[in-house]
Amino acid sequence: MQFNVEIKDDVCDAVVEGELTIYHVNEFKKELEEAIKQASHVNLNLASVSEIDTSCFQLLIQAQTNCLENDKKFKLVSVSPAVKEVMEIFGLERHFDDFDNRAIN
Repeated sequence: MQFNVEIKDDVCDAVVEGELTIYHVNEFKKELEEAIKQASHVNLNLASVSEIDTSCFQLLIQAQTNCLENDKKFKLVSVSPAVKEVMEIFGLERHFDDFDNRAIN
């Protein structure tokens, strides 16, 4: 897993690449928490994620909740077919209601 961050004007654009599975959950959590600390708006791009499991989706939901509770914005800006598939299987789209399904690669 690679987690790349660019912060400008209190907006964090984060891009995740590779696998997001239970084997990467601790590193993903650390990187995601740090991104949220550094900005009031986090745009998360998962277009290059090759695999994701529910442990990492739990972190995404936690991150979104944390942002809402702290008057911050959290948005998925793009997802890979692998991420979209898991979202659909488990009905997770509703947790990311501002997600634009047209942004799916």
